[in-house]
Amino acid sequence: MEQHLAELLLDIKLRGPQDPFRKKHPFSEDIAATNAVLFNPAYTSLRKIRAYRKWLENNQPCVFGRVAAKNERLFICLLEERDILTMRRGDADVLDTIQDHRQVWKRYALDGDHSAFLVVLLSEPLIWKEPGPKLKEIARRLLELYMDVSPIPDDTILPQREYVFLRQTTSAGSTRFLKFSTLPNIFCVQGDGRWWHDHRTPGGVMITSNPIGHFTYAYSGLVEMKDSDKAAALEKAMMTIANAYPGAKRKRPRGLTHCPATHLFPRREEEATPLRPASPMAGYSPDHYGGYFNTDHLIPSVFFHPTRDPKELPHYDDLTFRYLFDPELDPKDHAELMTGIEATMYDVRKNMDRLPAFADPDKSGKLSDKQRGQLGHWLDERLRARLT
Repeated sequence: MEQHLAELLLDIKLRGPQDPFRKKHPFSEDIAATNAVLFNPAYTSLRKIRAYRKWLENNQPCVFGRVAAKNERLFICLLEERDILTMRRGDADVLDTIQDHRQVWKRYALDGDHSAFLVVLLSEPLIWKEPGPKLKEIARRLLELYMDVSPIPDDTILPQREYVFLRQTTSAGSTRFLKFSTLPNIFCVQGDGRWWHDHRTPGGVMITSNPIGHFTYAYSGLVEMKDSDKAAALEKAMMTIANAYPGAKRKRPRGLTHCPATHLFPRREEEATPLRPASPMAGYSPDHYGGYFNTDHLIPSVFFHPTRDPKELPHYDDLTFRYLFDPELDPKDHAELMTGIEATMYDVRKNMDRLPAFADPDKSGKLSDKQRGQLGHWLDERLRARLT
């Protein structure tokens, strides 16, 4: 029988080994400052979400995530340990809480107000524990509850994807719906200062879903995606890989052999690129990049090793950007992840079937500020009803 998330949190709190690395390497200043807000009981959830969003805006390597955070185009589901431990039905209530937030995010995304979705698990005892099997099981269980699928094995690409929708008015005046897929990524506070520093987060554990195709349409207000739009998305994706810790202009920290965790390859002379010659990424391969973990794996087992930098790590040299701009090599992924697939109102409604009537995607258009406030109140009331 699977352990509930609450049981896993209590187990790591009571029996999880402390992280000896953290005694010699305190959390980075940005993580420590944000943790101080996230774990302050005097602050509301809204204040904590603002602090977390500010951290994302300034400190994560993902260019899409930074832009989304700066423009408040991401939706955050904040799960505090004290709430998880007092939920009446255990994981059933955690799942329902995540799914409530997930559907509100999809409702916002429908009209382009948000693209990214984050599930943030806050646990102060957890942040001082070393990465290992207990932390990995917490990350796995959180991901299983988010995706509502079990089990999720180590080092695998889950066939089931996350989907989000965008409602558009075409040039002819008709309404159409596009569906975009994405795969979640896992982040843990223990990554701070380790070789996988790029996948650190304040507060504990975080899952992010960031559909690049949806973001590209919604952020720029596009109705049709052109090759130049795909090239711009490719450039941002390449910059994200190039931003891997410690950053292109900084020296590798002493003692970190597998750093940066991801890297670009120089572009071969005969290799064509859709990027403009003046692009800072034009000298790198638009086809593939490398890394010491597979960026498509939902649970990269290499993250959950207690040492700062293991002696040996696998190297992946065939990670690809090509789905972003090449419809011929992989037309299915290019459509699902980038240009979007035609969907129906039935598809949309099925993905938002627990929302209150005033937010019905079939009966209401773009949400007003009042409706947003009502949805926030609805989420709060639903959570309170689950607590003992």
